[in-house]
Amino acid sequence: MKKKVIIDVDSVGDDILEILYMACHEEAELLGITTVTGAAGDIRQAAWVAKNTAELTGQEIPVYAGAAQPISYYNEDTSGDPVNFYEELRWKFGDRLKKFNTPAGKPKGEIEKEYAVDYLIRMFRENPGEITLVTTGPLTNIALALEKDPAIASDIKEAYILGGSFRIHGNITPVTEYNIFADPEAAQKVLTSDLKITLVPLDVCENNIFADSMLTRDHLSDLRYQAKGEMIDYLCDKYPIYIDMWREYFQLGGFPMDDVITAALALDDSLCHYTEPVHVEVELEGRLTRGQIIPFFGYQINKYPEKERRNVRIAVSIEGKLFMNLFTDTLIKGCR
Repeated sequence: MKKKVIIDVDSVGDDILEILYMACHEEAELLGITTVTGAAGDIRQAAWVAKNTAELTGQEIPVYAGAAQPISYYNEDTSGDPVNFYEELRWKFGDRLKKFNTPAGKPKGEIEKEYAVDYLIRMFRENPGEITLVTTGPLTNIALALEKDPAIASDIKEAYILGGSFRIHGNITPVTEYNIFADPEAAQKVLTSDLKITLVPLDVCENNIFADSMLTRDHLSDLRYQAKGEMIDYLCDKYPIYIDMWREYFQLGGFPMDDVITAALALDDSLCHYTEPVHVEVELEGRLTRGQIIPFFGYQINKYPEKERRNVRIAVSIEGKLFMNLFTDTLIKGCR
């Protein structure tokens, strides 16, 4: 029996791979894709990228546009000076950078008219305890859905959420990860809700200890050799620059598969090891700490009654080679 899944994405490089993986996986029934404004820049682009990607698989997967801006409002500037990859890396990659985050054209199919937040509420209400939610962007849509109808927390079977960093540095500030940083108030609302949550941090995605879980040119060669079609051509054309940029700028062993790992765990959580369930909260202030996730581990002199609300388990390690084999095998089968 296939597992019913909805994915909530912000439609950048690894979201594309996540959509392809989930759409092609024989054990997944991808009911729909909701989009949120995040790294893609605007909500129309996020929806168009998601729809174009779904169409590569030849399947009719509905896409719903969601929140166009975070629920957060914060006066203090926490942005620092965001990196401009084009200027930082033009010396090495030149015109190849045109393939990085290329703006999407209008898809053949239409974006659904229903607002993503309303779609989420409707689907969870109509299918109580049956749908797994996977989020790989800012948590704005989920927070708005919980705010509008708090009871859906008990209707969602489980949630797999990409976000945070603990034992390694963050990718925005030294202690913050993008998805949580982009809308900390939304993350606080979701992570402290009654949802049953598996949190997938950068620790198992962007850590060279687990470099065998990252996309390399070898994986693209394997796909090219073993499969054909528009989807494979697209991946082999688009992703070499992503692999090279992440190796050059972030010093990683390949292109990290954050979003795909999160989706893969929703289908087979034996790919990772986890902490025991723990209470977590999100720091909402501070130039460097706003967006940091704080897990309530250990023993403290101060008493925090909320600590007993243990609804989040955190992924701590991954079977990287097994995961990447699953990824390539799934896409190869999806081309047949």
